[in-house]
Amino acid sequence: MKKISAFILCLGFGLVFAQTQEAKTQPAENHSRDKYMPEQSKQAEYPGGLSVFMREVTQKIDSNRIKGPKGKSRSNAKFSVNAKGDIETIQITGDNESLNNEVERVMKSMTAKWKPGEYKGNPVLIWFNLPFIVNFE
Repeated sequence: MKKISAFILCLGFGLVFAQTQEAKTQPAENHSRDKYMPEQSKQAEYPGGLSVFMREVTQKIDSNRIKGPKGKSRSNAKFSVNAKGDIETIQITGDNESLNNEVERVMKSMTAKWKPGEYKGNPVLIWFNLPFIVNFE
């Protein structure tokens, strides 16, 4: 009796989950107009360029606030520039907490407006990743 029950159960699952060959699939919709087009987008720009931004941030960092062992310490700043040209979200990661805090303090103190990024002529939020490396001797 158990063998018959198991056979019927397997047959039932096979019929329920079987696909028929007659089922026609609909062609996929064309989303080509939604594709990323580099010529339709522009990065956010700091007045003078990204190198000027990095120089200004580096000059504002107070090395007396940073503590750490000898050697290199790394920190990575991920931040967004919103559609109004302001730095909006700042996320700092790294192994040296005092370096992370100092980079975050300096990033929050930056007041110059960015030229917002654009996509298809509309201002959009753009994310940036900037590495910071300090060498303690």
